[in-house]
Amino acid sequence: MSLFRNLLVGEDNIPSRAEFKYAMLRGQFACIICAVALFYAILDSFNKVFVFIPWYSLLAGLAITSLLLNRNRYYLAATILQLALLNVLIFLFADVDHPYGGVFFFFMTCSITALILLSNYNRLLSVVFALLPILLGYIAFQYDSNIIPTPSYEEGMVRINFMVNLTIGILSNVFVVYFLINRNAEAEKSLRDNEQRLLKTSAELKISEERFAMALQGTRAGIYEWTVKNNRVYVSTHWKKILGFEEDELNDLTVEKFLSFIHPDDSPRTSSAIEEHLKDHKPYQNELRIRTKSGVYKWFVDSGVSKQDEEGNTSIVIGSIIDIDERKNAEAQVALKNVQLAKTNEELDRFVYSASHDMRAPLSSLLGLIHLSEKTDNPDEIGTLLQMMKERIKTMEGFIKEVTDYSRNTRLDLNFSDILLHDLVHEVIQNLAYSVVNKKVRIEIAIAKDLMIKTDISRLKVIINNLLSNAYKYHLFDKPGPFIKVSAKRNKEDVMLMVSDNGQGIAPEHHLRIFEMFYRASESSEGSGLGLYIVKETLDKLNGSISVRSVPGEGTEFTVTLPIEL
Repeated sequence: MSLFRNLLVGEDNIPSRAEFKYAMLRGQFACIICAVALFYAILDSFNKVFVFIPWYSLLAGLAITSLLLNRNRYYLAATILQLALLNVLIFLFADVDHPYGGVFFFFMTCSITALILLSNYNRLLSVVFALLPILLGYIAFQYDSNIIPTPSYEEGMVRINFMVNLTIGILSNVFVVYFLINRNAEAEKSLRDNEQRLLKTSAELKISEERFAMALQGTRAGIYEWTVKNNRVYVSTHWKKILGFEEDELNDLTVEKFLSFIHPDDSPRTSSAIEEHLKDHKPYQNELRIRTKSGVYKWFVDSGVSKQDEEGNTSIVIGSIIDIDERKNAEAQVALKNVQLAKTNEELDRFVYSASHDMRAPLSSLLGLIHLSEKTDNPDEIGTLLQMMKERIKTMEGFIKEVTDYSRNTRLDLNFSDILLHDLVHEVIQNLAYSVVNKKVRIEIAIAKDLMIKTDISRLKVIINNLLSNAYKYHLFDKPGPFIKVSAKRNKEDVMLMVSDNGQGIAPEHHLRIFEMFYRASESSEGSGLGLYIVKETLDKLNGSISVRSVPGEGTEFTVTLPIEL
């Protein structure tokens, strides 16, 4: 069915239902013309009458041409071509046909078809083509033009031609009239459907009004109405309620007082939006902060439309506010997460680059030492090489520990417990002493034994361990009396933990960068550049902070500030 439809009117969609029906009728009529031409060509050939064969071919060819015009939406041209073609050819056939051959029946079909097909485009033209067959029929009946040679029929052929022409003529007229009846039925059905739709629309309108009232209540929208002429603003009970006011308050609002509720940062934008709306009268929407009765600002979305008077000036502005404070807070959280994610991605890139370098260097060194050990049998050299290998392995072990500490800090949740700071520092020093046994440095703990804070013990261990490790690592062992001092001071709401030494010190230009990932103050630094970065990130988790004071050649002091209770 769709293939036949595409053949008649093309594959493109025709938006108008009436246009589609007329296009289908025009295409079907072209097919009928072709079929009739073929039928008569076969019939005349069977009767050995060949004089009309070229005209049948012309009839079929022009019908196909009208079909192509119809497919390309040249509807008027296709219609006129069909009607002109039929009238001319029927006139020629009637002119040479026997008066009782029945060709004149087809003039009726041409007249009815003209009325139907052309009335949709040009009423006058449809009347002209409807009357044209009468004129042509009269001329053909009264005069013999002999444009086509008169064929010779055998006896009895006139009666057969009459019956055939009568049958085909009636069928053609039935087809056209059936189309007209079908169109009238569709029109009546459309009217009935429209009537039902109007009744349904009326019922739905009542339901819509109820839904609108419920929607206002459901969305918790506060309605306001500004009468521009007298500068009065009416606000609904719910408008007052969502801002914390009672029903009997705010009964004498003006625009100026209305705008005074708006946050100072949002006021210029809101005033500008109102002025623009009064000029172009387009619906507006604006997100702004409005002060509640308690003095707290909350986020709302303000939407409205206006009505104009006869002179085109704005007479009334009606709008609503909807509480979007939770959404705006959520958006702020998302924005913060995005910033944190960008920071994480940047650090990850740096981490992958530096970690691969720091892992590769000890491994390459180990391979070199193994290669050297394979080339010597001297026990002393082998012992030296093994010791160097141990140092490389310790370097890798330390790096892996730092990576693990960083990973745990980012992934694991906080686990709070009460901690005696003195005991924890002592425990870290004891554990650290095994790895720095050859570094004779005096350790002093100046912390009250009853000083207690509530925080995450595992994270605090990482902080203290990294600071003490750095103090050991960058000490001056040729300097008399090397020491590391750990002290603490309790304030009202926080504790300050100081780790100081008289080691190498840090140049001032590095103070702001030593807490960055993989930053080394000098190329000779032994560490990976992760230690102080992990300290800073861990303190961020604990709501703490860290600062540094250092003089090159004299020593360094790191000060960690932690809340007494997190």
